[in-house]
Parts: sequence; C-alpha cells; structure tokens
Amino acid sequence: MRLILVRHGETPWNVTLQYQGQANVPLNERGREQARRAAQRLQAYGVSALYSSDLARAWETAEIVGAALKLTPEPLPQLREIDVGQWEGLTPEELYRRFPDHMAEYRRDPARTVRLGGESYAQLQERALVALNLIEERHRTDAVIAAVSHGGTIRALLCHIIGLDLGNFGRMWLDNGALSELRHGRNGWRLMRFNDNAHVEEMIAEGGE
Repeated sequence: MRLILVRHGETPWNVTLQYQGQANVPLNERGREQARRAAQRLQAYGVSALYSSDLARAWETAEIVGAALKLTPEPLPQLREIDVGQWEGLTPEELYRRFPDHMAEYRRDPARTVRLGGESYAQLQERALVALNLIEERHRTDAVIAAVSHGGTIRALLCHIIGLDLGNFGRMWLDNGALSELRHGRNGWRLMRFNDNAHVEEMIAEGGE
C-alpha cells in the first residue's frame, strides 16, 4: 500500500504565523493554487481513495484534489491538526509574552506538554495512528491512497514511522501543498518521500517557527 500525505494549502494565518490548531481558517488564493498543483501531481499515481481532515483548510484542499482525481473525499476527524487551545490565533512571540511559565514548560518537554486547554503532541500522535490503522484496514495491499492533513499531524505520524522521538518534531518541516509518501510492506510502514514540494517550490511564503 502507498499512502500519500498532503499538507493543506496556505491560509492567511500561515502567512502571519498564527497558530491555527482546529480553527476553521479558509485557504487563501495561493493555498488554492497549491492544492491545484498537488492535485496535478497526484493524477499520475492512480489514487483510488481520498481521505481528509474535516477542518476547513484541509477539506477545501481535498475538494480541489478530489475534483481533479474524480474522487469524493471521505472525512477522517483523526487527521485534524493538534488542538492548541489558548494558543489559537497567537504568534510564537505573543505566546512567550503572555504565557512565559507555560512556554518554559513546553520548551523543556515539547512532546508531552499539553497546550493550554488543548492537546499534547503525544496525544496528537496517538490520534494520528488511529487514522493510519483505519486506512490500512480498509484497503488492499496494492492500493494507492491519498490523505489531506496538517503539518503537525503529519509530522507526529512520521516521527512514529521512523522512530524519531517526538521531542524532535520541530526539526522537521512541511511546506503547504507538499507531499510525503509512506509505503506498507512486509516490515510495516516505511517513509519513502518527505516534503516533496517541487510543484509548489516558488509559492512557499510561510517562515515556520
């Protein structure tokens, strides 16, 4: 089985570096073009099923991809981004100014620190693995599946696949509209491609943390 993970297209909050979490922020026009270009890349792979987070930015990306592939996206809430609680709408600079004690705790243990009123990265990873197992159970071993999700969710999942401690998730980066590919064989899941952004390389505006 091949599973191609697509990070959603860009939103206005990606540009301003505001934490989105599970807020329903729509794509901007560049994000829609990133989704169209991702769809063009995916047309060559014979994708037979399309899953998506049900958050607005991922779902809009999936609808654009699905129209190109002639597939109807299937919502999979486990693919949602991490719930950031009170971080929502804030920039990193604002977070450190408003919640210095909490952010000091987060820096000490980024994987297990629960966002104020939200989730931890460890909880996100557990949820993402539920989605991966559901997809694996539903499809043939030779199927090619696409799933639209979020930067945090995809990184949490890939940390598990490659055995990387979640404390290092911030050393990985995914561009909006980029593809990452997993393949499942005799030895389980393997990472084949990460942050393949060739189709959107000149359209990357987000600076990251």
